[in-house]
Amino acid sequence: MEPSMQPETHRDRSALMRLCTLGATALLIGATFGSAAVAAIKRIPYPEVKVTVGTAYKPDPAFQKMRSAFAAAVAKKDLTALAALVAPTFLWTIGGQPADDMDLGRGPMHNFKVVFGFREQGKDVDGGVKEGPYWDSLESFTSDSTFYAATDAGNLVCGPMAGEVADSDVLDEAGKKIASGDEQVEWYFTLSNTDVARAPNDSGQPIAKVSSVALPALSFFPTAKEGQPEPKATHIEVLLPSGKSGWIPASAARPLFSERLCYARTPSGDWKIASYEQPGE
Repeated sequence: MEPSMQPETHRDRSALMRLCTLGATALLIGATFGSAAVAAIKRIPYPEVKVTVGTAYKPDPAFQKMRSAFAAAVAKKDLTALAALVAPTFLWTIGGQPADDMDLGRGPMHNFKVVFGFREQGKDVDGGVKEGPYWDSLESFTSDSTFYAATDAGNLVCGPMAGEVADSDVLDEAGKKIASGDEQVEWYFTLSNTDVARAPNDSGQPIAKVSSVALPALSFFPTAKEGQPEPKATHIEVLLPSGKSGWIPASAARPLFSERLCYARTPSGDWKIASYEQPGE
């Protein structure tokens, strides 16, 4: 299943980097998910955006071994150990096509290093990347535990979990209706049946139940106190198709448009990091 796409650049990670502080069950890409601002949204009714969630992959022992080694390498910031997990056919794609900045002449590890800020594009030596290397992004990939089978044979697995919009025209219509100005709406999709609460941690009767739909994000909870680091977000305030708002657990949602890592099983049965995928147009 191909994930739904929208324009994105690998340096503009703001919408994709919000879930890094969610906790072990819901970590995604990036470094700031908390009180960070989202696009202004009109709180009015919009067409419901149905999503088909990818086929979940249950890791086999070899996959779990690779993931453990991946997590250990990132935790230790051990580039040598990390490099051993990168497939010799590693690809960097945007919208399913090779990225313009991917340099086939320099080899897979060069492209991996460029993607994750170890070296500048076109350079032969490491360093020189502003805010690089992007260990936080790598850590978010190691921490998320949702994967989907990208092929029927199950030899290519990607994460985080993907969702495919049932009707892209409906998504476009909904986005245009609620967007304010030129800002893009940040959509999150629910992984399964999810209760919508009146407030974060509210244990009362839910105001709605949603299942496999995309919802615009309005805000995140808890918010940061002045002078304090971003807290771990536990809930997302979302806009329902009715125009009402409510809160869902952050662990129940994933960004609709997200960067992903894919892993391939080798003929020997081992797993390697096979590709880095970005949404495209």
